[in-house]
Amino acid sequence: MRRERLVARIGLRRFEAGCETLQVEAARATLELTGAAPPADEIRRAREGDLRAAPALAPALGALGRIARAAGGRDPDAPLLGQVHQIATASAETSGFRSVQIEPQFEGAGLSPPQTIPIRLGDLLGWIGGKSGRDLETAPRAALFFGRFLEISPFVRANFRVAHLMLSFFSLADGQPPIWFELDEAAGIRADVSRAFRFDTAPLTARIEAALERSLDRIATG
Repeated sequence: MRRERLVARIGLRRFEAGCETLQVEAARATLELTGAAPPADEIRRAREGDLRAAPALAPALGALGRIARAAGGRDPDAPLLGQVHQIATASAETSGFRSVQIEPQFEGAGLSPPQTIPIRLGDLLGWIGGKSGRDLETAPRAALFFGRFLEISPFVRANFRVAHLMLSFFSLADGQPPIWFELDEAAGIRADVSRAFRFDTAPLTARIEAALERSLDRIATG
């Protein structure tokens, strides 16, 4: 596996430091993709390590920190999703599932009625945490979660933000670096997610695999 070869070449300490640095990129990309791009000077300062000078990035970075701490358990659960939503949206209240129907963000989404959200999300998390889900490699496991989570969309807002941040849960759970999509991928992401709703997760899986390779490249050359 490339991760093991990279660690053998650069050392575990440098690899882990690179993973921490890439959280800034995952946070930045999440905000850009959700229409809340942080100021360029804050991005620069965060990349230089001055996170206190980047308040716009703080909620997404906080959510990624929570994800990183939970990833050791290898399986996501509903409380974690609520916490990630709460932190990422800087909400003062605990994030609960929506009690109203919302408009779908993606073509072909059969959004869950509010009363079915706990059941459908429970089924998804149960499968992800079961033997079949755990036997999957990073990218297909993350792709399955990403598409199904967006189809359920358990929150009134910020469902994509949570889904995008949670991509890093699956990479970190497998000892890989944080991963993210870039803004110029937006149109392709929409198409891939719509195909995932029709049980064709191959394009989304390939996109996640490419994101993982990009992260490993950044650590290798950083």
